[in-house]
Amino acid sequence: MLDFSLAECMVACSSVLLMVLLLTEILDWTQLFSWMENDYRPPAFSFGYAHQNGPHTWKDLYPESTGSNQSPINITTRLAVVVQPSEPLRWSNYNSGPLSMTIANDGHTVILRGFWTSATWPQLQGGPLTDTYDFFNVLFHWGPSNEEGSEHTLDYVRFPMELQIIHIKRGIKSPTDAIALGAKDGIVIASFFLQINDADNPYLDHIVSNLWRIACPGSKVYIPPFPLEWIFAPFDRDYYTYSGSLSQPPCSEIVTWIVQQEPIAISSSQMEKFRKICSVEGPLLLNCRPVQPLNDRDVYFYEESLLHN
Repeated sequence: MLDFSLAECMVACSSVLLMVLLLTEILDWTQLFSWMENDYRPPAFSFGYAHQNGPHTWKDLYPESTGSNQSPINITTRLAVVVQPSEPLRWSNYNSGPLSMTIANDGHTVILRGFWTSATWPQLQGGPLTDTYDFFNVLFHWGPSNEEGSEHTLDYVRFPMELQIIHIKRGIKSPTDAIALGAKDGIVIASFFLQINDADNPYLDHIVSNLWRIACPGSKVYIPPFPLEWIFAPFDRDYYTYSGSLSQPPCSEIVTWIVQQEPIAISSSQMEKFRKICSVEGPLLLNCRPVQPLNDRDVYFYEESLLHN
């Protein structure tokens, strides 16, 4: 586990802030990319993952976190209901490069966002979905060691990181709107595990090499844009799906989860850079919620259908 003091973390944040201010004097990014400013909000630190504000305290401010359809869960593979879908899961425009791309530290996680034209905006449909869902952002969850960090577990096996791709139902503008509407099918989250590999994953370089720039909570920077399929491989079969909730407060039960069983590679040195991200409490070494009871829900495994034979 990395050992950073709060003082060391704040020194690092101050250094990054000073550099950002200097760069701002050279080039006014906020005017050049003013369309993005309406999408970003300063972090609200009403919850966290430390002892004083961690998942065991969320019920006090977010009663929905005690519901019966909460996420994440453990996926017991032998108990999953096997389904042959009538149509494959379809990932559209994930090979399209965005016009611009940002990473941000909201004090809880690293957030990856991009901006495309309306004709090239990534979307997800098919498989268990009855509507079209537009890409919104990517979130990362990790832990203090390479033995923990993923939110979901597969037969109680944890991975060092989980990458979650958030999609919003067509016609709904944001997760906040989906929560306000109480849309039970308002959000789809496609989830990937990350597993340790000896070599660096070069497709993560644009993200990992810029993490130092968002060490301080509330920071956001532009990075070289790239197609989303660089960091994960779109899939159309052999995945798990179930009905659940947001894994962060308010933990609204409006999410269809799609979990890919094949992990993405990441090196130990790349993982260490995520652990240098800071929250207001200090280094953000862990930002994953413990698994929640499955209760009476079914988990489905969408295998290769006759359409592929």
